[in-house]
Amino acid sequence: MKLSRNFWIVLALFLVVLLSYANAFRNEFAWDDEFFIVNNMHIQNFDEIPGFFAEPSTGDLYRPLRSVFYSIIYKIWQLNAFGYHLNGFLLHFFITAILFFITLKITDNALLSFVASLFFAAHPIHTARVTNMTASFDLYGILFLLLSLLFYILYSKYGSNRHSSSHYYWPSIIFYLLALFSSEEALTLILILALYDFSFNHEINTKNLKAALRKYVPYIAVTVIYLAIRFFVLQKIGRAETYFMGNFYGTFLTTVKIFANYVLIMFFPAGIATERYVKFETSALSINLLISLLALILILFFFWKSYNQSKILFFSIGWFFITLLPFSNIAPQYTIMADRYLYLPSYGFVLFLALLTFQIKKIESIKKYSNMIVVLLVLLIASIYSVLTIQNNAEWRDSFTLLTSSLEKNPLGTKTHNELALYYRDKLQDYDTALKLAFRAIELGSENHNAYENIGTIYAKLGDYDKAILNYKKSIELNPRYYRAHNNLGLIYSYTGNFNASVYYLKQAVSVEPKLAKAHNDLGTVYAKIGEFELAIEEMERSIKINPYEPDYYYNLAVMYKFLKENEKAKGLLKKALEIEPNNEKVKKRLADIG
Repeated sequence: MKLSRNFWIVLALFLVVLLSYANAFRNEFAWDDEFFIVNNMHIQNFDEIPGFFAEPSTGDLYRPLRSVFYSIIYKIWQLNAFGYHLNGFLLHFFITAILFFITLKITDNALLSFVASLFFAAHPIHTARVTNMTASFDLYGILFLLLSLLFYILYSKYGSNRHSSSHYYWPSIIFYLLALFSSEEALTLILILALYDFSFNHEINTKNLKAALRKYVPYIAVTVIYLAIRFFVLQKIGRAETYFMGNFYGTFLTTVKIFANYVLIMFFPAGIATERYVKFETSALSINLLISLLALILILFFFWKSYNQSKILFFSIGWFFITLLPFSNIAPQYTIMADRYLYLPSYGFVLFLALLTFQIKKIESIKKYSNMIVVLLVLLIASIYSVLTIQNNAEWRDSFTLLTSSLEKNPLGTKTHNELALYYRDKLQDYDTALKLAFRAIELGSENHNAYENIGTIYAKLGDYDKAILNYKKSIELNPRYYRAHNNLGLIYSYTGNFNASVYYLKQAVSVEPKLAKAHNDLGTVYAKIGEFELAIEEMERSIKINPYEPDYYYNLAVMYKFLKENEKAKGLLKKALEIEPNNEKVKKRLADIG
């Protein structure tokens, strides 16, 4: 009977997730999908997989297992957006189901567990992770984290039996390892385990503490190994080189306000967008900051007091703030606030909301109708969440729809302005509108190195190389590791005949991003212009090795061999280019010229 009940609950959760996200399946690639999926040639070949563990992945990240899953999904679906939406949908459903079983284990209350999971399934804050195809791959790390927690809970409940212990404890550690190599969010697991033990495992609080804490040693060891590998590969702690606005103190103050806003967003999840405007705080006496600090102090006070009144309430509040720690900006980040950061913390909120909903039964004046009121309230909340989720999914229809709707919600978003400028530049070739939007992006965020690079590229397309050079240099000044600005600046210098500067900046580009095939090809082209043919061939061959699917790389190397009168090699390369793109007229003409 118990299995039957759980089966129907999981089926109901599946239907709610399906209802909430069905309209997302028709959406196209949007936002950062083109960068991480469409134009990411590293995920197109399984031969790249070993490199995922030894080198930074696309976006200067270290999430090797996430990249492996990119490759698997690409192998199955190529660039069929439906497959990527199916990936996000299934991950969200599995996570929802696992959270139901975790809640059931810690509360032993199937109805409460179902309601909390129902709220989680439909909550609109999750569209930033589920509907966004790129962000949905981060859910693998969250899935593994939750599986690790579930097995740890099972071990805690049944671990006195040595046989059961091996069945639950070591799988928990293995899932934790998988979680870490999928997403750095998993680093919060040890604190989550401590929160669980402190909340529900009475033995931890009253008996041999040292013996109890020994359970954490393998998790700590795995964490240390992961952090060492991650630092060795990335050579840095955070994603960015410097703190927001170059100021740790101000970033800390602003983060206090951000955390208070996160609480507010969970209660009122309207206006969800790809980017949130954050006013940078410089004074500890700011009114907005003081109000936010007071709100957080009250929540934390309530959190501590709740320990003796409701362990579940204590656990829910603790979960929310612990899982927000990776986004506390202790390490420098490019994005200091985002709705997608609330995916895992939201479980703490929905558990709290479910508890709050069932408190209605304790109100004497309505006790006669309390069950009906609770049912209606749960249905109302779930329905509102689902409707908002469906609306948010529609905004992700394509990049233009997403960016314009985001700009309406958040007219002060510097990144959104620049992304829309890129759309006007590349898709519509409307350079005037693109320039206006990019300049507005800089007005809203003077540290936006992407916007300066964008402006440089627009000026390059307009033939104003002096202005292009100035903006590329400004982009590099703000972010010395921005390989695209280095690459484009190197190209501009080659157009102006300054080949020494061109070689310098193209070398900088490949130094920052060794797998940047275009930079190697561009560098090879410049070497050819100055008569360094051996170096030219070496760089062009390297570009083909990195990305064997770009016909222009074969074409450029063929031109080089034709110039050196090695016609057979040139023919072979041109034929390979035609295998990739059979209707390439430029390649056909060159092949005909060689005979």
